[in-house]
Amino acid sequence: MSLAVPWYLTLVIFATNLAIAVSVWRIFASAARRSGLAPESERRVRAGLALFFGAWLGLVLLLAPAPASLLARDPFYLTPLIPLFAALGPALALLALSASPSLRRVVNAASLPAMIGVQVYRTIGFAFLVLLALGQAPAHFAVPAGWGDIAIGAAAPLVAVALARGVRSARALAIGWNVIGLLDLVVAVGMGTGFLAPLLAPSLGARVPPVAVMGAFPMFLVPAFAVPVSVLLHLLALGRLARPARLGWFGGAGAKPLTTG
Repeated sequence: MSLAVPWYLTLVIFATNLAIAVSVWRIFASAARRSGLAPESERRVRAGLALFFGAWLGLVLLLAPAPASLLARDPFYLTPLIPLFAALGPALALLALSASPSLRRVVNAASLPAMIGVQVYRTIGFAFLVLLALGQAPAHFAVPAGWGDIAIGAAAPLVAVALARGVRSARALAIGWNVIGLLDLVVAVGMGTGFLAPLLAPSLGARVPPVAVMGAFPMFLVPAFAVPVSVLLHLLALGRLARPARLGWFGGAGAKPLTTG
């Protein structure tokens, strides 16, 4: 079996992940400017966020396995880099958030509609359907992951607009969208790794191999960067939505400008 991904899909995957890094950074960089932080703290937060997202994506690109490196391996082999990046990125972000009052203040100042609307990039799920058509990905993964991501991505700007305009029940809608978005990621990752396949598709047998093409460049960027960034955005959004009247875990309302991070 060949793991060669068409050049146009490689370009789409790379460009989309780069756009994710830049767009998410811009959301929080803009929030830093209106967060009330002292100029020095604001610059430090903006630079730290740029370093975090840049280093994360850079390491994913640097360490992404080549397709040829997986062809000779056991079909049940799952590169440990996927769970490493998937867990380490959000964990470091949440750790930094718990340790830095300045960062908490910035997250609270971030536009909630923007944090949701940016996930329009989830429509990149069409790539899984292309891989299915090319015989590069199995239906048990590509169909739920592809159509699920397309639905979540297409709904993202609609939910964002509802929040921005204060539409009745917009908060409940946003909570539901975030929860379903997380479940979509769990299903996609579970089916892609094969761990959930025996439960959700028992006809496939008791042991299902991971989707090999997702473990090599360029598709590796999706589970190692796009998915964990999406998980992080969902968690931050749900944290904000759970405390509509106060900042809660993300900081105190009306706090004085902070001078240290």
